[in-house]
Amino acid sequence: MIAARSVDEAVEMIRAGQADALALSRNSLRGLVARLSGARILDGHFHAAGTAIAVAKNRPAALAFVSAFIEDAKASGLVRRALDEVGLKEATVAPPGVR
Repeated sequence: MIAARSVDEAVEMIRAGQADALALSRNSLRGLVARLSGARILDGHFHAAGTAIAVAKNRPAALAFVSAFIEDAKASGLVRRALDEVGLKEATVAPPGVR
């Protein structure tokens, strides 16, 4: 493993033959593939990040409200549309009922 100080430095290391691969989140890699001739994104993941909503302890009504809202947002496609609007068209949305 070779550490790079920045993504740009890592890209230059790959171009110079000083590195063979770059590990970042899938969404970050999508923008880099065009900069590296012959590059591809492998299946699986090195890094996966989720999104969550926190509710204070001992607030069962708040937890129930937020849980119902999230389930409705996933089922209606609201979450998918929100991700698409910010350019995360390939980001995965958990199906309704899956946390």
